[in-house]
Order: sequence, then structure tokens, then C-alpha cells
Amino acid sequence: LSELSGVPVEYIYCTERIPFPVEISCLDIENKLRWYSITSDRYPLRLYSDGGVIYYKDNREGMKKLTDKERSEIQEAEEARLKKIRECKLQHGHRY
Repeated sequence: LSELSGVPVEYIYCTERIPFPVEISCLDIENKLRWYSITSDRYPLRLYSDGGVIYYKDNREGMKKLTDKERSEIQEAEEARLKKIRECKLQHGHRY
């Protein structure tokens, strides 16, 4: 991951594995998920299980300060995405 991202390994932080489809808004990922150093043995990544999502970040970087317009546009897109997920679950049953 360090080679692919260009981020030194000591600065890579990741979340626990989240089932797909992800039902959390991208606006909430930073503050509502737990972040672990990738070098920590505290949490195994479990990369060999299908159907999961793991977010990662460069822990040296802060979150971008969004304008009201940017936040509104992202929130609208996220609400549409989450609505589609809920509709699909209702239509096909909860198989995820």
C-alpha cells in the first residue's frame, strides 16, 4: 500500500473492514470510524475476505475544509447513494 500510494508506511492509517455496500456517508468517515496505524498489531486487516471495504489515509493530512456549497453537493449525492442501497435491500432482501 505504501508503494502504491506513495505514503510512508508509518503514516498509513486504516479503518476496520466494513461490509459492502458501505452505508456511511463519506462526510462521516473521518470522525465516525476508528483509525488504526497499519503498523499496529492491534487490528488485523483481514484482507483475504471478500466483500469488505477498508479505508486508508495519510495521517499527516487534515480534512479539507468544505464550503457550504461543496458540503451540500456531497451530501445530496450521498443521500441519493444511500437511498439506492436501502431500496436495493428492500427489493432483494438483506443479502449483504
